[in-house]
Amino acid sequence: MASRSAEHLKRSRQVLGTVAARDLGPLVERLLAGPGTVWVIGNGGSQANASHMVLHLQERGLRAHDLLAETASITAVSNDTDYAKVASATLRRLAGKGDSLIVITGSGDSPNVVLALVEARRLGMWTFGLLGFDGGQALALCGNAVLVVSKDYGCIEDAHSAVIHAINAELGGLTKPRTPL
Repeated sequence: MASRSAEHLKRSRQVLGTVAARDLGPLVERLLAGPGTVWVIGNGGSQANASHMVLHLQERGLRAHDLLAETASITAVSNDTDYAKVASATLRRLAGKGDSLIVITGSGDSPNVVLALVEARRLGMWTFGLLGFDGGQALALCGNAVLVVSKDYGCIEDAHSAVIHAINAELGGLTKPRTPL
């Protein structure tokens, strides 16, 4: 068992080693400039990373929302139309020009993420992706992106989590340190 965990950690270190801090520059600059409202989305483990990122952005005083946090909206849109339209419907109702959309996805091909990016572009939003594999359809729809080149979802999610923490470190001076809950 120890050999499998050691191998995963080795692969994750190698994958993370392909991410350059300079690739985070456009996102950090946007967040420091005051991005309007920041909307974040992912699926599965990427959604867990999206929620985590939203927490850090809110702690730094930014208006940030998890597109998949509202269960009533998710179930209503899913029931009435299609799960793939959940995020794009929320953006259509609540977001606008001057806002930002951050997508976190391993494959870059999840229909709800792709449709959210299409809607964000239609609305004139700024877009950024934390992507894996070859970026999938999301790569062409993102204005800027960090691409973690791997086909191992676990390693991609590990790298995305590290990137989120690096971004949070860069934003450290944005507001006063968080107060304990």
